[in-house]
Amino acid sequence: MKRLPFLLTFIFIQSTAAEVQIRATVDQNRISLNETITLKVTAEESDDFPKLEMSGIGDFTVISGPGQSSSFQWINGKMSSSKTLSWTLIPNKVGSLTIPALTVEANGKLITTDPIGVTVTQSPNARAPKTSSQPTGQEAESPLVFLVAEPDKMDVFQGEQVTVHYKLYTRVNLRQYGVESKPQGVGFWQEELFAPKQPTLRETSIDGVRYRVATLYKVALFPITHGDLVLEPMILNCSIEVPSRNRQFSLFNDFFSDPFFSKTKQQIVRSDKLTFSVKPIPEAGRPAGFTGAVGTFDLKASVDTTEVAVNQALAFTVELSGTGNLGLFQLPEPEFPGGLEVFSPKTTVNKDPFRDQLSGDRSWEYILIPRRDGQYIIPKVDLSFLEPTTGKWKTVSTDRIPIVVTPAEASLANGGGLTKEEISLLTQDIRYIRQDQVKLRNSSRQLIPPGFWYINLLAVALFLAPNVAGRVQSGRDERRGLARRRSALRRAKRDLNKIGDDDFASLEEAIHRYFSARLGLPEAGLDARILQEQLSGKVDDDTAEKLAELLTQCGLGRFAKSEDGSSAADLAQRTAALLRGIDNQL
Repeated sequence: MKRLPFLLTFIFIQSTAAEVQIRATVDQNRISLNETITLKVTAEESDDFPKLEMSGIGDFTVISGPGQSSSFQWINGKMSSSKTLSWTLIPNKVGSLTIPALTVEANGKLITTDPIGVTVTQSPNARAPKTSSQPTGQEAESPLVFLVAEPDKMDVFQGEQVTVHYKLYTRVNLRQYGVESKPQGVGFWQEELFAPKQPTLRETSIDGVRYRVATLYKVALFPITHGDLVLEPMILNCSIEVPSRNRQFSLFNDFFSDPFFSKTKQQIVRSDKLTFSVKPIPEAGRPAGFTGAVGTFDLKASVDTTEVAVNQALAFTVELSGTGNLGLFQLPEPEFPGGLEVFSPKTTVNKDPFRDQLSGDRSWEYILIPRRDGQYIIPKVDLSFLEPTTGKWKTVSTDRIPIVVTPAEASLANGGGLTKEEISLLTQDIRYIRQDQVKLRNSSRQLIPPGFWYINLLAVALFLAPNVAGRVQSGRDERRGLARRRSALRRAKRDLNKIGDDDFASLEEAIHRYFSARLGLPEAGLDARILQEQLSGKVDDDTAEKLAELLTQCGLGRFAKSEDGSSAADLAQRTAALLRGIDNQL
């Protein structure tokens, strides 16, 4: 026991005497454009994790990080420790890139790391999809998965809409994907048009190689300045299933695929960087009242009544509809005639999200109150805009609207001129004195007031309530689960009768929904492997094999026709009979 303090003192001296060392490393120095590297900054013999700024790494984009890890070693009586920060980086361009020297703070000291060189080569990529169906023998060199950005135009006017589709192409099973970075660009106002939670895959062919393609994202861009504007790439982190070398490649893996024959791989994919040429708004013929509208628009105005009394309100509404940069300009303020009190307008915007071009309507509602009688003319409202398809200026106008204002109705006898609404409020701000005789009760005769008993009864009820409520809820959950299991087959038959010829996805969902209810399993994440484990020993082998074959046909049918030509409706009939037999065995 006497040696323990000495040993602790020795360890303390060893740790404090060691000098802090910093090193920066990467896991590989040669990658392709769509691959990632791991940058690690390690501080040896440091009390805390190193601190540094990553904003100076301009040639790379940080995908994730920093992650932290610590290690301790005892070699030949000497203890060493290290603390590491790690980042996942993706290169921004092709060429010889450099991770610059980083200034790291550790134990109050500033230490500079050495720069690191990384060679980035062009990733194998495919051009725009072709309709060719002739194989070219390039399948081995073709990428497994890649992302393409497809703009509808590259040369636009300032304020003109550009629609960009982001399409993911894959020739392997895509387990899942996550958006690491959405496309961003300085000088653009963006409007998201389409971002499905569950994208739809369809078959296509590129240079004879079969792919499945899905539109993952659709965005409308409106340049707010002119010149060459750059839109940064969209970056995805995909989890794909890659077949092993000892198995012949197939576009579709079996539903009950053995993980021995395939593996899951994380793949970073990103689109190309886009550079748009934006032309300034032309000065020739530019209207004096132009406020920035670019597109095609229509304008109309209306009032809720054309005849009104003095001091009575009316609503004047201006409605703008069309396609273009609806949210980037304002209407010129109407010049209302004197004698009208005008309140600030109420603005509403309705957009149509189901079109590639941003369309919709905006409305401005003014409340007008005439203060003297007579005839007024509400002037027209003009909107000048640039039509980008022709490059010409156009102007739309509303009609002038005449308003007749009649004298006010006779006022009150006292000449106050109150409206009906004001008269209705007169009796609400007066509270009359109560003149009835008040009866008082002597409470001193009661030694214990009734409130004492009420409070005690309430305390007992609150003490017992959780236990009673828990028992009621438990019994209710058991009854619900039993009823759900008993009605699982009936609901499954009802769902199967609605299956169409090509609705393989709904058929698969109906099967999962049945077993979720029948076995008390969560439907989320339920797959064939889990069902195989749950049914083992509960149903015979022949029934389990038929279920496996049925689920395999469902999975294949979502992407291609089955070999025997069976439709989803045919499989639904077989499924109903199979589930009936499984239900009897369970």
